[in-house]
Amino acid sequence: MVFLLAKRLIYTAGMMVAYNPIINKIWLITIRLAQQMFDGYNFWLIFLSVLLTSIALFYSCNFIRRLYLSAPADKVALLPLYSITMGSMLFCIHNLNWVAMNPHVGSKLSIPMMSGSLFAAIFATFNILHNASERHLPFTTLVNRGFIVGLASYAMFYLSFASWQPSNSIYLDTTNFFIAIFSSTVICAIAVLYYFKMKSYENNRPIFLKATLSLGVGLLIVVLHSIFNTTIITQAQILATTVHTVNKGLFATIFSSLIACLLALTFTAHQSIEKFKAILSKLYLSESPSVDNFNAKDALTQLPNRHGFESHLNAAVKRSARLGKTIALAYIDLDHFKPINDTYGHHIGDAVLVAAAQRLNATVRACDYVARLGGDEFVAIIEDITFDEDITPIISRLVNSIKETFHVDNHHIDISCSVGVAVYPGDGDIQKLIVCADAAMYKAKENGKNQFKFFDAAIELASDQMLEIRNDLRQAIDNQEFFLLFQPKIDCKTQKPVGAEALIRWNHPLRGQLSPDAFLAAAERFGLIGYINDWVLEETCRTIHRAKTLGINLNLSINLAHQQFRDANLVIDILKVMQSFDISQNNLTFEIKETIAINNEILFLTLLENFKDANIKVALDDFGTHNFNLGYLQKLSINEVKLDRVFIAQMNDSKSSHAIVDAVIRLAHALKLNVVAEGVETEAQRCALTELGCNHMQGYLFSQAISEKKLMALFIQNNLYSDASGTYLLSDFHYSSVTTDAAKTLN
Repeated sequence: MVFLLAKRLIYTAGMMVAYNPIINKIWLITIRLAQQMFDGYNFWLIFLSVLLTSIALFYSCNFIRRLYLSAPADKVALLPLYSITMGSMLFCIHNLNWVAMNPHVGSKLSIPMMSGSLFAAIFATFNILHNASERHLPFTTLVNRGFIVGLASYAMFYLSFASWQPSNSIYLDTTNFFIAIFSSTVICAIAVLYYFKMKSYENNRPIFLKATLSLGVGLLIVVLHSIFNTTIITQAQILATTVHTVNKGLFATIFSSLIACLLALTFTAHQSIEKFKAILSKLYLSESPSVDNFNAKDALTQLPNRHGFESHLNAAVKRSARLGKTIALAYIDLDHFKPINDTYGHHIGDAVLVAAAQRLNATVRACDYVARLGGDEFVAIIEDITFDEDITPIISRLVNSIKETFHVDNHHIDISCSVGVAVYPGDGDIQKLIVCADAAMYKAKENGKNQFKFFDAAIELASDQMLEIRNDLRQAIDNQEFFLLFQPKIDCKTQKPVGAEALIRWNHPLRGQLSPDAFLAAAERFGLIGYINDWVLEETCRTIHRAKTLGINLNLSINLAHQQFRDANLVIDILKVMQSFDISQNNLTFEIKETIAINNEILFLTLLENFKDANIKVALDDFGTHNFNLGYLQKLSINEVKLDRVFIAQMNDSKSSHAIVDAVIRLAHALKLNVVAEGVETEAQRCALTELGCNHMQGYLFSQAISEKKLMALFIQNNLYSDASGTYLLSDFHYSSVTTDAAKTLN
């Protein structure tokens, strides 16, 4: 009834525009198409066809994804296998549609014609798989492939139809033929685009979207077959005298069973190949450790890992030398990635890494190669380069691909990447190429991130210096060249020392005494910062313990590096070190930069609670230099606020700076927090801070950073020097002024 009503509506609409010859012609064609599409159809078989087609489309996405992620050699082997399997499924689906849509089925079969139809189906499938599994799909390629696949699909239909009919009984309707080819091009292009998009789709509800689109494309394929049917005209008398000996139900059962068997066979073969490769890989690796590049994939992103990258780079360099072309190595590091793990959790961070890997892999050309080195670091090998200028557009696409917002579990996450580029052979051999690209990447980060930088002479000089520092740092660790200096803290009222801040220094054999600014960046870059952080903690605790043996209750503070800040076992490890030196938690304070609190709020609050539970004191360092809400202080489990030297330097010349210092001191005292002023250098500053009620001070007015012996002597000596006003001037203090008994004790 529904289909009869549809035919009636189409016919009525056609009569309404009959006065226009062109529109009338279009409507007559439409009516004819509708009549041919609906007359004699078996809609139960059509429903079965749509169902099986949708299932085949849904499952075939796995084949496309497997091809997309495969190495070039694996893709060459898998593409024919998948083409034959999916082509055979397409052939069976077509024949199921043909049985469902044709009221007259001949009883004679032409094997050559049917074989040609099967070959056309495999050819069409090969083109779909090959183009949909590529990393990028230009619009012109999509249209061209849609046209080729559309022609192949029609050839499959025509040959299959002709295999059941006498050769002199088939006529072609020219008008409908061109309509069919146009429709076939559009629908086949949609099918290619569907596979291309679905192979790497990992956003919200991927299974539901894939199933919905598979059903939609399945319906389009059935509609396309109906349109194909309108292009063929057969002699009515031949159809009337045809012996209808073929059982359409039997044919439907046969083709449906074949589709199901092909799906099961392909799934089994697919799984068997993966298991065989995994077993072979384990056996081969156990016998020959030097071949651990075999199937070397990163477990999370499915990109090649470091071993796979090194193997491919060696092969690329050999190809470059043989072909006389250059290659570029792009070292890619994601900007602002670590806060994602801190804020949203590692599962969100992993999802962003997977999505970033897919974007990078989809951005480069088919001849290029993307791998994950670990963490948030990736690398791309850009091959087949004739001119260096050809590299820039590719690297620009890499940077731009990461700038687009990531949508993960209803979170909208924005990151960027910094890329360093080195070119072979101009920038050196394989080993130097990696170092050069890494150095250029760090330069890109220094210049503001979210950009790329080519290796050049200036970077080479800085890189050589950085490598020299790395070697010197390793020697410094072995030779114990680090030591601590101490910046005393003075009580504002009594002007007596109440503690000190421990500061690391490096006694470089050639360059003399170096401050942390000269070497911490290199230590972080080359993975040596962990040792330095641990050394500072242990040496500070050792100093407190030595002071205890002298009868001094010494309070020291040390800076907490942001690498330690991310350590889940930080507080536990600190307690172990303090217990090993038998010192109290009250003797040690950890200073945390205000920027860490702003950028990592959730983790920061958790860490503060851990410190509070362990009764370890925490100070908020460099307070006031960033957009920090004063009211936010009441949420923090801290013990001390350190006013940045910028405000102290301006407080006597700027009313606003003076007001800010006054407000911070009042608020901190209301919250029962200690206030320390840094960078006090003049008597006027000291007086102003004392008047405002500041608790402690640090600065050159009192003392520069001093050695441990002088610090101990400072606390032992009772008669501190003072000026006429009664101000204690630690800058006038000399170790030689310590009493004889105290000096003997220190020595």
